[in-house]
Amino acid sequence: MTELMQPDAHRCNYFFLYDGSKVKGEGDLTREGICYFYPEERPLDEQELLCGQLAGAGRCVSELSSSPVRILRLRRNKFAIRMKDDFFWALGCSVEIPTITVCELLDQLINLFRFYNGSVRRSYQLHSHETLASRWAQYLSYLQSGSSELHHIFSCLRTIDATNIDPLLLLKAALILQACQRCPLVSAGCILFRGRVVSTQISPELTMKVMVHESETYTTGQRSGDPGTFNSFGGAVISTTVFLTVSELQYLQSAPVDKGSRSRSTTHEKPPTRKTPLSRTLSDAPSTESEPSDPVSPQKASPSDSSAFSTDALQSRADPTPQQSEPPSSNAEPSPEAQEGLRQESDYQSFHSNGDGVSQMHEEADGSLFGENSHSNGGGGDGDAARGTVFGFRGAEESRDRKVLQEVSGGGCGNVPGQGAQMADPPGSKECPLIPMALYLHRVKGLVLALLVEPCFLRDTDSMEEVYHGSLASLNGLEAHLRTISPGASGPQGPYLFAHFDCVQSTLTTNLSGRPGGAPERPFVRATSLLHSHFCNTETLQEAIIRSAGAAVYGTRSVAQETYFQQHGGSLRNSGIPNHQDSAFSLPSKARHRLLKHGVNLI
Repeated sequence: MTELMQPDAHRCNYFFLYDGSKVKGEGDLTREGICYFYPEERPLDEQELLCGQLAGAGRCVSELSSSPVRILRLRRNKFAIRMKDDFFWALGCSVEIPTITVCELLDQLINLFRFYNGSVRRSYQLHSHETLASRWAQYLSYLQSGSSELHHIFSCLRTIDATNIDPLLLLKAALILQACQRCPLVSAGCILFRGRVVSTQISPELTMKVMVHESETYTTGQRSGDPGTFNSFGGAVISTTVFLTVSELQYLQSAPVDKGSRSRSTTHEKPPTRKTPLSRTLSDAPSTESEPSDPVSPQKASPSDSSAFSTDALQSRADPTPQQSEPPSSNAEPSPEAQEGLRQESDYQSFHSNGDGVSQMHEEADGSLFGENSHSNGGGGDGDAARGTVFGFRGAEESRDRKVLQEVSGGGCGNVPGQGAQMADPPGSKECPLIPMALYLHRVKGLVLALLVEPCFLRDTDSMEEVYHGSLASLNGLEAHLRTISPGASGPQGPYLFAHFDCVQSTLTTNLSGRPGGAPERPFVRATSLLHSHFCNTETLQEAIIRSAGAAVYGTRSVAQETYFQQHGGSLRNSGIPNHQDSAFSLPSKARHRLLKHGVNLI
């Protein structure tokens, strides 16, 4: 089987999803269980060989060891493995790629699919294999393109270069997002410019997922006839349904948002006072007639008062009709798409009908099915060993999650027909609940305002017009300023190379040019990859120096950051034994001194 492998250090070589439920008997063909295979041009016989061998080996080792398989190593490739029920995912990369990077890439790919399509099992019941295959290809292409090797190693966000931007522009972007949150149906969002993050209120994982859809709409262009495009806004606004895990939704709800600054009252009566504009530019002066003075800013609000969802607001904006409370006609059989839409609305309303249930579910259910990146939480992690426990769900935890979900679903929205049947998962399914939300995108040329909103936001014309017109002028002004800023000069700045990874914000700061194949940069990238892998696998490791005959790289990490430094020039003395005159031992002090001007404090 190793003869099939053609290693490529820059891209993943293989990825496939295999459904074991389609191959149960001796006479069943392996190809019937292949849901998607990359590269698609591979002959079907080779696809069957690779899928059958890896799936069989993975299942066998998992049953013998009573623990899920995370990595399978072959002669030229290593495969990250994920197994859930009858589904088997495998992603193969060259052996030179760090194991932690391969595992993170597969987790990101699976989480992306679930974010835009919901349950994997339901997706393949509602859509054709060809449709879902194009989506897998889209997500895989995005995760592998448009970044430097360092971005692939750390799986970090692509951010705008803040060194060439006026800080007031970044402040303006943050104010635009805060102004949009004054609408009760808006949870949080981010602002992107030409595929890079300008400002964000959501977690790095959610931001990355949002950027995938933004990139796709930017490359394909806006067509007024596309589904989800609102023609009343000139084709500049599109929306799509997304699915959030319990922990992701709880994270959005825990964001500090000042309820007093919301542009709409949560009661049914509207005050007769003059309505304040939703968005303010930096030049706008505060008005003393619109609202009473309140020194509390959205960022200083108490987290206990920061719930982004209101039961009264939901009831006032849901606009229920008498037909919704009536059972469906026995003569008309609803289509699968209609059933899926009804299930999404039912799941969402049942989740938000009880405020106590939200916090209870957050305490009991532990987030995403496939886990979050340990880097974004600042942990060094235990590498593959730590990630081996992601799928090790205990039966007691699963039963508690299911019990809490049933309690929440039984506590509200009882008037939705067939809610119990829609909420119940098929036998043997252990997927964590996914809550449907909506992703609102407002594009102004290269600038995009992306907001995670409640599903009823798309049916509330007043709220949509308020957010659109309230932010339009500010977005135009911000885009005009960002468009005139020239990108910084590429290439190393000074006689050294460095890379600084912020584990909390999942951002990377470096002075590398980003051009592949650079002779001075290649040893630094490989050393950084090796050190990063060691840091992830060894929790107690804090500092390390890796060297060859012609280069030495110093790496240090803390809970919140990782930093790598290489000094050019100077003689490297290495006699094979520790030598106090070796210039490699002076790298820590040089790194602390030289990186201060880049905003990196290693003291």
